[in-house]
Amino acid sequence: MKTGKKIGALVAALAMSVLLAIALVGCGNSNSQQNNDFMEKGDGEHLVCAVTGKLIKIAPAILADQLGYFEEEGCDVEFQTVALADAMASMSVNNLDIDLFGIVPACSYVSQGVPIYVFGGTILNGSEFIFTTSFDRELKTAEDFRGLKIACSREESGQIYLKAYLQDNGLELGKDVEFEYVDNATTALEGLRSGQCDLFICNNAQGYTYSTTMDDIKVPAVPADITGDYPCCRQNCSEDAYHNKFQSLVDFEVALIRGYDYYLNNKEDVIQRMVDYSAQPRDYVEAALYGTDEYRNMMDLSPDPHTNEIVDYYKAMLSIGEIEGDPNAMDQYATSEVYKRALDRLVAQYPDNQTYQKLAADFAIYNS
Repeated sequence: MKTGKKIGALVAALAMSVLLAIALVGCGNSNSQQNNDFMEKGDGEHLVCAVTGKLIKIAPAILADQLGYFEEEGCDVEFQTVALADAMASMSVNNLDIDLFGIVPACSYVSQGVPIYVFGGTILNGSEFIFTTSFDRELKTAEDFRGLKIACSREESGQIYLKAYLQDNGLELGKDVEFEYVDNATTALEGLRSGQCDLFICNNAQGYTYSTTMDDIKVPAVPADITGDYPCCRQNCSEDAYHNKFQSLVDFEVALIRGYDYYLNNKEDVIQRMVDYSAQPRDYVEAALYGTDEYRNMMDLSPDPHTNEIVDYYKAMLSIGEIEGDPNAMDQYATSEVYKRALDRLVAQYPDNQTYQKLAADFAIYNS
């Protein structure tokens, strides 16, 4: 993947810039709602897309780049290595076009009135519980979590949806079940082993259960089995990209969906490519991307935006006090327009492709 210079920390005046962006939201969005002509424009624009490290969870985008799909679709995209916090801040002031990161920052910015559009999917249901082998409780219902102390990171999407689910099912957060934010996985793992916490919610892509030095760490359950589907990493874009580079975003999405199709149908080649890309062991790459007989992969790499679940997730964050703001704000920014146009193009061009037919059939289920 071609990587540009890493975006540095934003200038000291970023906070003021964000406030200015918030102040201008009403004007810019009013015009866009009245006139959708911009959706027919924006061809051939240069897109800057943020990635972080060598994470293989964005495999469809990596494959689209390696296989030349972006170039074939006329998409001029530059990938830059950017820290998660810097990416969302940069998009909020239109200094970055796209990122492939988490839903939590996007919802947080939208709740503050900052226009961040969520236009596609990267990962669905990517979290898992880990515990030591001494933990012997089944986790199937909300009541099974009563009395537990759970470590998690603030950006981990599964912990948000789980909190809302437990609260909706009668448990008082902070009393009946406790969640503690930790700065890093080492702290959480030490807490598990010392008995300071019972569970640790982590990302499937982090691979803690695939470390040969952690034979005492197991996966008893996953949040999605209890809460139902929820969005993890999404494809997010800036207001400028959405309104001034719309057709270029469609080209980007066409190439990415083609990468997803390749991921589904070329397992051995994809595994080798991701091993070469990430320098991770082959067994870990296979487990994380496809699962094995011994390991259940929870990362669903579907590019579908799942706008219904995005809206639900935003409201879940509101319900547990993680954010404050307009309860209907995400309705405007969870958009399927880019994805639908890209998918329609591929269905028309490849009518016999089973991947595209399946995505088209599922579209109405997840996007209203």
